[in-house]
Amino acid sequence: MIWGTDFILTEKGQLAFAEGIIHPSEPEMRTIKDALPVLYHSAKPYDKPLYYIYRNIYKKVDEDLFKEYNLRYDITVLHHGKVGKEYIKTIGHFHPLKNTCKETYPEYYEVLSGEAIFLLQRNGRNNEVEEVIAVEAKKDDKVFIPPNYGHITINTGEQFLVVANLIATCFQSLYDPFLEKSGAAYYYIESEKGKGDWVKNPSYKNSVGLKIKAAPNFEQAVAEVKNKSIYDVFVERPESFKMLTD
Repeated sequence: MIWGTDFILTEKGQLAFAEGIIHPSEPEMRTIKDALPVLYHSAKPYDKPLYYIYRNIYKKVDEDLFKEYNLRYDITVLHHGKVGKEYIKTIGHFHPLKNTCKETYPEYYEVLSGEAIFLLQRNGRNNEVEEVIAVEAKKDDKVFIPPNYGHITINTGEQFLVVANLIATCFQSLYDPFLEKSGAAYYYIESEKGKGDWVKNPSYKNSVGLKIKAAPNFEQAVAEVKNKSIYDVFVERPESFKMLTD
Protein backbone atom coordinates (compact mmCIF):
# COMPACT_ATOMS: atom_id res chain seq x y z
CA MET A 1 0.00 0.00 0.00
CA ILE A 2 1.79 3.13 -1.22
CA TRP A 3 0.95 6.63 -0.04
CA GLY A 4 0.54 8.91 -3.05
CA THR A 5 -0.06 5.99 -5.44
CA ASP A 6 -2.69 3.66 -3.99
CA PHE A 7 -4.45 6.58 -2.30
CA ILE A 8 -4.08 10.35 -2.08
CA LEU A 9 -5.35 13.08 0.21
CA THR A 10 -7.78 15.65 -1.18
CA GLU A 11 -7.77 19.32 -0.22
CA LYS A 12 -10.74 18.70 2.09
CA GLY A 13 -8.86 16.04 4.04
CA GLN A 14 -10.54 12.98 2.59
CA LEU A 15 -8.93 10.07 0.76
CA ALA A 16 -9.23 9.11 -2.89
CA PHE A 17 -8.28 5.53 -3.76
CA ALA A 18 -6.82 3.95 -6.88
CA GLU A 19 -8.42 1.02 -8.69
CA GLY A 20 -7.92 -2.34 -7.03
CA ILE A 21 -8.10 -0.89 -3.50
CA ILE A 22 -11.07 -2.05 -1.43
CA HIS A 23 -12.28 0.71 0.89
CA PRO A 24 -15.47 2.07 2.49
CA SER A 25 -17.59 4.28 0.25
CA GLU A 26 -17.67 6.95 2.96
CA PRO A 27 -15.48 7.41 6.03
CA GLU A 28 -16.73 7.61 9.59
CA MET A 29 -16.50 11.20 10.84
CA ARG A 30 -15.87 12.59 14.31
CA THR A 31 -16.84 16.19 15.04
CA ILE A 32 -16.30 18.78 17.75
CA LYS A 33 -19.71 17.77 19.09
CA ASP A 34 -18.53 14.15 19.44
CA ALA A 35 -15.32 15.22 21.20
CA LEU A 36 -16.87 17.65 23.71
CA PRO A 37 -16.61 15.26 26.71
CA VAL A 38 -12.81 14.95 26.36
CA LEU A 39 -11.80 18.51 25.44
CA TYR A 40 -9.70 20.80 27.63
CA HIS A 41 -11.70 23.88 26.63
CA SER A 42 -15.45 24.17 26.45
CA ALA A 43 -16.69 24.58 22.89
CA LYS A 44 -19.93 25.02 21.04
CA PRO A 45 -21.35 21.68 19.84
CA TYR A 46 -20.50 22.21 16.19
CA ASP A 47 -20.63 19.43 13.63
CA LYS A 48 -17.30 20.65 12.27
CA PRO A 49 -15.21 17.57 11.39
CA LEU A 50 -12.11 16.80 13.46
CA TYR A 51 -11.10 13.56 11.77
CA TYR A 52 -12.16 10.83 9.36
CA ILE A 53 -11.78 7.08 9.82
CA TYR A 54 -11.51 4.64 6.90
CA ARG A 55 -11.80 1.07 8.16
CA ASN A 56 -10.88 -2.20 6.50
CA ILE A 57 -8.76 -1.11 3.53
CA TYR A 58 -6.80 -3.57 1.44
CA LYS A 59 -5.65 -4.42 -2.05
CA LYS A 60 -8.05 -6.83 -3.68
CA VAL A 61 -5.21 -9.34 -4.18
CA ASP A 62 -4.57 -9.36 -0.40
CA GLU A 63 -8.16 -9.97 0.68
CA ASP A 64 -7.73 -13.64 1.62
CA LEU A 65 -4.58 -12.89 3.61
CA PHE A 66 -6.34 -10.37 5.84
CA LYS A 67 -9.24 -12.76 6.37
CA GLU A 68 -6.91 -15.65 7.21
CA TYR A 69 -5.10 -13.67 9.91
CA ASN A 70 -8.20 -11.81 11.15
CA LEU A 71 -6.56 -8.41 10.80
CA ARG A 72 -7.79 -5.06 9.56
CA TYR A 73 -5.92 -2.09 8.06
CA ASP A 74 -7.44 1.34 8.77
CA ILE A 75 -6.49 4.92 7.93
CA THR A 76 -7.39 8.00 10.00
CA VAL A 77 -7.08 11.60 8.77
CA LEU A 78 -6.95 14.34 11.43
CA HIS A 79 -7.53 17.99 10.64
CA HIS A 80 -4.87 20.46 11.78
CA GLY A 81 -5.48 23.36 14.11
CA LYS A 82 -6.93 23.66 17.59
CA VAL A 83 -10.15 23.66 19.56
CA GLY A 84 -9.60 26.66 21.78
CA LYS A 85 -5.92 26.20 22.61
CA GLU A 86 -5.94 22.41 22.49
CA TYR A 87 -4.42 20.68 19.48
CA ILE A 88 -6.88 18.55 17.52
CA LYS A 89 -6.91 14.96 18.73
CA THR A 90 -8.90 11.76 18.54
CA ILE A 91 -11.42 11.01 21.27
CA GLY A 92 -9.21 8.17 22.43
CA HIS A 93 -10.00 4.60 23.40
CA PHE A 94 -8.85 1.56 25.30
CA HIS A 95 -8.75 -2.00 23.97
CA PRO A 96 -10.83 -5.04 24.99
CA LEU A 97 -9.35 -8.12 26.62
CA LYS A 98 -8.19 -11.01 24.50
CA ASN A 99 -9.86 -14.40 24.98
CA THR A 100 -7.18 -15.26 27.55
CA CYS A 101 -8.48 -12.38 29.71
CA LYS A 102 -4.88 -11.63 30.75
CA GLU A 103 -4.14 -8.69 28.48
CA THR A 104 -5.82 -6.43 25.96
CA TYR A 105 -5.32 -6.45 22.20
CA PRO A 106 -2.28 -4.46 21.00
CA GLU A 107 -2.25 -2.30 17.87
CA TYR A 108 0.28 -1.08 15.32
CA TYR A 109 0.36 2.50 13.97
CA GLU A 110 2.26 4.21 11.19
CA VAL A 111 2.45 7.92 10.33
CA LEU A 112 1.86 8.28 6.60
CA SER A 113 1.94 12.08 6.54
CA GLY A 114 2.26 14.87 9.09
CA GLU A 115 3.39 15.06 12.71
CA ALA A 116 1.81 13.30 15.65
CA ILE A 117 1.95 12.57 19.32
CA PHE A 118 0.58 9.21 20.41
CA LEU A 119 -0.40 9.53 24.06
CA LEU A 120 -0.37 6.07 25.65
CA GLN A 121 -2.01 5.56 29.02
CA ARG A 122 -2.25 2.61 31.38
CA ASN A 123 -5.00 2.70 34.00
CA GLY A 124 -5.70 0.63 37.10
CA ARG A 125 -8.92 -1.17 37.90
CA ASN A 126 -10.43 1.97 39.40
CA ASN A 127 -9.76 3.83 36.13
CA GLU A 128 -7.01 5.87 37.74
CA VAL A 129 -3.89 6.50 35.67
CA GLU A 130 -0.75 4.47 36.43
CA GLU A 131 1.51 5.44 33.51
CA VAL A 132 1.46 7.97 30.65
CA ILE A 133 3.83 8.02 27.67
CA ALA A 134 3.88 10.65 24.91
CA VAL A 135 5.45 9.24 21.74
CA GLU A 136 6.47 11.91 19.22
CA ALA A 137 6.24 10.64 15.65
CA LYS A 138 6.75 11.89 12.09
CA LYS A 139 6.28 10.51 8.59
CA ASP A 140 7.26 6.82 8.27
CA ASP A 141 7.54 6.36 12.05
CA LYS A 142 5.80 3.31 13.55
CA VAL A 143 4.32 3.13 17.03
CA PHE A 144 3.33 -0.14 18.70
CA ILE A 145 0.52 0.17 21.24
CA PRO A 146 1.33 -2.51 23.85
CA PRO A 147 -1.32 -4.57 25.63
CA ASN A 148 -3.20 -2.83 28.46
CA TYR A 149 -2.73 0.72 27.15
CA GLY A 150 -5.34 3.14 25.93
CA HIS A 151 -4.30 5.92 23.59
CA ILE A 152 -5.17 9.09 21.75
CA THR A 153 -3.59 10.61 18.63
CA ILE A 154 -2.77 14.33 18.51
CA ASN A 155 -2.05 16.35 15.38
CA THR A 156 0.82 18.65 16.35
CA GLY A 157 1.61 19.86 12.83
CA GLU A 158 0.27 22.48 10.46
CA GLN A 159 -1.10 20.04 7.90
CA PHE A 160 -3.42 17.06 7.85
CA LEU A 161 -2.16 14.11 9.87
CA VAL A 162 -2.64 10.74 8.18
CA VAL A 163 -2.04 7.59 10.22
CA ALA A 164 -2.60 3.92 9.42
CA ASN A 165 -3.19 1.13 11.90
CA LEU A 166 -3.19 -2.66 11.84
CA ILE A 167 -5.50 -4.32 14.33
CA ALA A 168 -7.54 -7.46 15.04
CA THR A 169 -10.78 -7.67 13.07
CA CYS A 170 -12.77 -8.52 16.21
CA PHE A 171 -11.56 -5.35 17.91
CA GLN A 172 -14.12 -2.95 19.38
CA SER A 173 -12.85 0.30 20.89
CA LEU A 174 -13.68 1.10 24.52
CA TYR A 175 -14.32 4.84 24.88
CA ASP A 176 -15.79 5.00 28.39
CA PRO A 177 -12.51 5.09 30.37
CA PHE A 178 -11.54 8.39 28.72
CA LEU A 179 -15.09 9.77 28.61
CA GLU A 180 -15.52 9.19 32.36
CA LYS A 181 -12.37 11.21 33.09
CA SER A 182 -12.89 14.03 30.57
CA GLY A 183 -10.00 12.74 28.46
CA ALA A 184 -6.50 11.44 29.06
CA ALA A 185 -4.37 12.34 32.08
CA TYR A 186 -2.73 15.18 30.12
CA TYR A 187 -3.95 17.71 27.56
CA TYR A 188 -1.67 19.11 24.87
CA ILE A 189 -2.31 22.84 24.39
CA GLU A 190 -0.67 25.91 22.87
CA SER A 191 1.19 27.89 25.52
CA GLU A 192 1.41 31.67 25.76
CA LYS A 193 4.72 31.43 23.88
CA GLY A 194 3.01 29.70 20.98
CA LYS A 195 4.54 26.30 21.66
CA GLY A 196 2.94 23.03 22.71
CA ASP A 197 2.65 22.41 26.44
CA TRP A 198 1.23 19.66 28.63
CA VAL A 199 -1.47 20.34 31.21
CA LYS A 200 -2.63 17.80 33.79
CA ASN A 201 -6.24 16.66 33.77
CA PRO A 202 -7.64 17.36 37.28
CA SER A 203 -10.20 14.54 36.91
CA TYR A 204 -7.48 12.06 37.85
CA LYS A 205 -6.66 11.67 41.54
CA ASN A 206 -3.27 10.07 40.91
CA SER A 207 -0.39 12.36 39.99
CA VAL A 208 1.72 10.55 37.40
CA GLY A 209 4.66 12.10 35.57
CA LEU A 210 4.61 12.20 31.78
CA LYS A 211 7.28 10.23 29.93
CA ILE A 212 8.23 11.67 26.55
CA LYS A 213 9.85 9.49 23.89
CA ALA A 214 10.71 9.76 20.20
CA ALA A 215 9.10 7.11 18.00
CA PRO A 216 12.43 5.81 16.57
CA ASN A 217 13.50 5.01 20.13
CA PHE A 218 10.22 3.38 21.09
CA GLU A 219 10.22 -0.42 21.30
CA GLN A 220 9.05 -2.22 18.15
CA ALA A 221 7.25 -5.54 18.27
CA VAL A 222 8.18 -6.30 14.65
CA ALA A 223 11.73 -5.28 13.70
CA GLU A 224 11.04 -5.32 9.95
CA VAL A 225 8.72 -2.29 10.13
CA LYS A 226 11.68 -0.02 10.73
CA ASN A 227 12.35 0.29 7.00
CA LYS A 228 9.03 -0.79 5.47
CA SER A 229 5.36 0.05 5.86
CA ILE A 230 3.31 -2.07 8.24
CA TYR A 231 1.09 -3.05 5.30
CA ASP A 232 3.98 -4.33 3.20
CA VAL A 233 5.58 -6.20 6.09
CA PHE A 234 2.26 -7.84 6.88
CA VAL A 235 1.82 -9.02 3.28
CA GLU A 236 5.40 -10.36 3.18
CA ARG A 237 5.47 -11.87 6.69
CA PRO A 238 1.94 -12.04 8.10
CA GLU A 239 2.98 -14.42 10.87
CA SER A 240 5.01 -11.57 12.41
CA PHE A 241 1.76 -9.89 13.45
CA LYS A 242 0.09 -12.87 15.13
CA MET A 243 0.59 -11.15 18.49
CA LEU A 244 -2.17 -8.72 17.44
CA THR A 245 -4.72 -11.53 17.68
CA ASP A 246 -3.23 -14.39 19.74
